[in-house]
Amino acid sequence: MKLAMASCAKIQDIDPQPAWPLIHAERPDALLLLGDNIYLDRNDHHDPFELTQALDALYERQFAEPGFSALLQDLRGRGAPVMAIYDDHDFLGDNRYGADGPQALRDAARDAFIRAFRPTQTDDEVYRIERIGPLDLIVVDARYHRRSLAGSRDDPDAILGAPQWAWLEGQVAKSNAPYLAVASSSTFHAFGDESWELCRPAFDRRVTLLRDRPGARVLSGDAHRNAVYDDSGVIEIVSSAVARRSLVFKVLRSNYGILSFDDEGLRVQLHSLKVSSRFDFRIERSHWTLP
Repeated sequence: MKLAMASCAKIQDIDPQPAWPLIHAERPDALLLLGDNIYLDRNDHHDPFELTQALDALYERQFAEPGFSALLQDLRGRGAPVMAIYDDHDFLGDNRYGADGPQALRDAARDAFIRAFRPTQTDDEVYRIERIGPLDLIVVDARYHRRSLAGSRDDPDAILGAPQWAWLEGQVAKSNAPYLAVASSSTFHAFGDESWELCRPAFDRRVTLLRDRPGARVLSGDAHRNAVYDDSGVIEIVSSAVARRSLVFKVLRSNYGILSFDDEGLRVQLHSLKVSSRFDFRIERSHWTLP
């Protein structure tokens, strides 16, 4: 089974976006979009109607991008799942959190996402679990219930909120798939300003949940780089900047990941125009650590 993963595509700056045809050529069995699938032009929206209009217009433009449109059409034509979640730029704006603002505003952002991607839902929520071949993929919502770091740093329910935490722990406990992945828009280890590790009780709770389980890993985006980590004993694979430019030199980034699962292990290929962001290695199920 082959899973493609990507995040961070800004249609206003890069159109067309050359990474999508490359992903399409891989013929993945599923596509995982880890947030910032579009970028709001403003970070100060307070009117739900205006926010809805802005998000809908950007989704329409992104979905019309030829390479992205062709990829989605092929996947859906083959019955292959397209799984997505939002991050800050396709939710309320840069480093904004749903639980810090009005209910109507975060509902508008979530509803726009649902209209665009038609995700499988858990009741009214957009977190969910999907079985794809040998993989149980759990997609968590790290925006809707989240509060700012100042109000949640020491909260073990931080980032997800208590109901989603209970749901996550229940899904992990009953999963018997050979492989398990938790997909989060925010990075897990602390190399970004919104990483889970900054909320240490929540970070430790998730480490306890995943560390001793062979075949388990975290998949994340947001950071505008490809990276791999296992500092905590939990493997994290990051792929970000599928259609963004570097901050200093404004060089195009076309970063994406291809994860190929077989009975013995997982091949990780992280593609990039930047040599130092390219990875190609295997993780064996019999020795579940980074090489």
